Formats: sequence, structure tokens, C-alpha cells
Amino acid sequence: MIKVLITGGNGDIAKAIARILEKNLQYKVLLPSKEELDVTDIDKVKSYMMKEKPDILINNAGAILIDGIANNNINKHKNIIDVNLTGVFACTGALLKINPKAKIINIGSSAGTKIHANWSSYCATKAAVIMATKCWAEEGVDAICLSPGRTLTKMRKSMYPNENPNSLMKVDDFAIVVKKAIENEYPKGANLDINIDNIREYIHA
Repeated sequence: MIKVLITGGNGDIAKAIARILEKNLQYKVLLPSKEELDVTDIDKVKSYMMKEKPDILINNAGAILIDGIANNNINKHKNIIDVNLTGVFACTGALLKINPKAKIINIGSSAGTKIHANWSSYCATKAAVIMATKCWAEEGVDAICLSPGRTLTKMRKSMYPNENPNSLMKVDDFAIVVKKAIENEYPKGANLDINIDNIREYIHA
């Protein structure tokens, strides 16, 4: 049995990945709530990893703040950095300490390579996750970053309620790409920028 831990377990992407993986009986999926695994609490992260010892970590927990830096809401930006970046380091480091051969799949974002006014903390953290993935691969870690573009999730709908859902990537399609990454169908250290225009290419690659 291959144990897969997905952080941010209440999100649409996490649930879609779990649905896809659970069709195959070789996977046991862990979808902890924030109360069970707060990725910003380093001690709790260490305890959770020691208890569960997953084979695969999908760093999916994420948060966004739409706010210009001139407003000086530093504590709010710090929270985004803690969830999106520090949490990725904490979870990855804690797992590799006990299982150096664990596979790490980081869920980045196309915003990590694109400019969005008022999204600076989100874009900066996702850019950092992309680069961290490449560095970890150079260290010998089995790591890859998957960066979805505009995706049909509750978070996206709350931000853009009038957006045409047919213009967005479906979470189940993205989840198929995640499964293929688990099965080593993409190169280690890569950042795959995945969106509605190229999703079929990745699914059928």
C-alpha cells in the first residue's frame, strides 16, 4: 500500500486528486484538515509525519491575498508566505528526514511565472516553490512542481463569480496529471505549467 499525504485536504484540487487515486487500491490517501495538520506549525508537522510516514507528499495547501504592498498589511502577507512557502519547506523537510526516498509533488501555480498586480505574496511564494523544487531535484530529491492555471474551484469562483466555467480547467483533469506525476511520467525537477489549453497534451503524453 502506497500512502499519499495531500495537504490542504479540504480544497477542490485535493479532493479531486484523492478521487482519482482511490480508484486504484494500491493508494491510501490522507486528507487531513487544517486542525489535523496545520502546515504553518512546524512541531505539529513533524509529529504528523512521524505518525503517518507517507510515501508521497503532495504539497497542496495554499492561500491567496489580493492586496497592494503599499497598504502595508505585512502580517496578512506573512500568513500567505507561511502557508504557501514555509509550509512546503516544513512538510517536505520533516518527511525527508524520516523517509529520504519519499516523492514530493508541489502544487505551484501559473502565477509563479506571471505578473499579477496585488497578488505579490501569492506570486512570489509560488515562484519560490518552483525554484525550490528545482533545487531539491539537484540535491537528489524526487521532486516535481505542477503549476495549474485558471481552474474551476470554489476559491476561483469566489474571486471571479461571473467567470465562464467553460474557460477553466477542470480539477479532475488536473488530478489525472498529478497521478501521472506520481507514476514518474514527467521529469524530476520540472515545473509543468498546466492550463485548459494544454491539459490534454499532458494527459495523453
